[in-house]
Amino acid sequence: MSFEARLCREIIQEDFGPFAAVHRSSKDRYLAAEEKEREKYTITTAKDLLAIKRAAHAQIEAEVSLTEGIGMKRKAVDPLGGEGKRMAVSTGDDVDNIDIDESVFFGINYEKYNMVFRNNAIVDYATERINRTAGQIVKAFLEHGKSKMKTIKEEDSPAASPIHLVSLLPKDLLTQGDIVLQPDPLDPDKKPSQQEVVKAYLALLKTDQAGFVKSKDELGANQFAINFAKLRDTMRRRVFEGLLRDKYGVATCRVAKILIEKGKLEESQIQKLAMLSAKETREKLGLLNSKGIAEIQEVPKSADRAPARTIYLWYVPLERCYQELLVDVYRVIGNIQQRKQEELNIRSRLVEKTNREDVIQNQDLLSEVDKAELQQMNKVLERLDVSKSRLDEIVMIFRDF
Repeated sequence: MSFEARLCREIIQEDFGPFAAVHRSSKDRYLAAEEKEREKYTITTAKDLLAIKRAAHAQIEAEVSLTEGIGMKRKAVDPLGGEGKRMAVSTGDDVDNIDIDESVFFGINYEKYNMVFRNNAIVDYATERINRTAGQIVKAFLEHGKSKMKTIKEEDSPAASPIHLVSLLPKDLLTQGDIVLQPDPLDPDKKPSQQEVVKAYLALLKTDQAGFVKSKDELGANQFAINFAKLRDTMRRRVFEGLLRDKYGVATCRVAKILIEKGKLEESQIQKLAMLSAKETREKLGLLNSKGIAEIQEVPKSADRAPARTIYLWYVPLERCYQELLVDVYRVIGNIQQRKQEELNIRSRLVEKTNREDVIQNQDLLSEVDKAELQQMNKVLERLDVSKSRLDEIVMIFRDF
């Protein structure tokens, strides 16, 4: 088997390569299925609308499950042979046992890649905010529901219970004692069970301000899921507030956070909550207003809208700030690309020399000056690539997640 064929099989097995037979997006197919279900009703009640949505969702799930096998089939093997027996009991990599129909066109599943990047970012965030065990529990949640996640914009992950999570986690991970539980009053020396440790971490993840976990009581007792909707907002705010802190200082970031959390406030209220003087508060608000981060809402007390009889409320239009931040990030990425191209143009002679066949095979043909210049160029390009990679992560959080 060629390397290309094997790579194609591996990509398809991991759901990174959906089939070109599905031309429309999942949202378009869902709307079409919902419209088809609505035609069955003359007058729809609230109960009927819920039944329509459920039927449309079930239809889309059935279509996806049917198309997942198009273009692939297992090789015919002798069921009595040893190789067939080994394949039957094997649960590992069976890529070599799949044939691909060469008449079927495949495409890259970008949605799947975005979900992988999002899941990794959530696990890193939980590890950074709480500890490694909490990150591994979140990772087990996401691995458990990986096959059931279809779109990046889902509100929450598939539900799981503490008992199920215990079976997915390494045994030694829950015995490290990195969380303190209340001792048993009847037996103080008794160590907590693995299920009790997982329940304690789920309670911690649920009550954390980031909102990692939510209860799914409608599915039964002890059912939990990752709260994607809350985490989406939390991660965006985290990046936004971090950029404000680095660019304008801690006090200015504190004023912006108060406005985001409390909503529209007067200047005197902001002064008390931020614990700043009147002059400092006015300066910080003026700075935020000049950068388009904070806006003023006028509330007149009389019809003539006289300034003396008008209340001025400050607020932060968060969604608009996110969009402007995204535009600024795009601009910076473009500047990095131009800077990278300029660095290569400056050293065009050196680049041409290093691309020669004899130099590629023997780097000693370069002089000491060229080697030093090449090292400096690689260092600059590496820094530019690292900066671009970090900006790409910000773009993913604000645009794709």
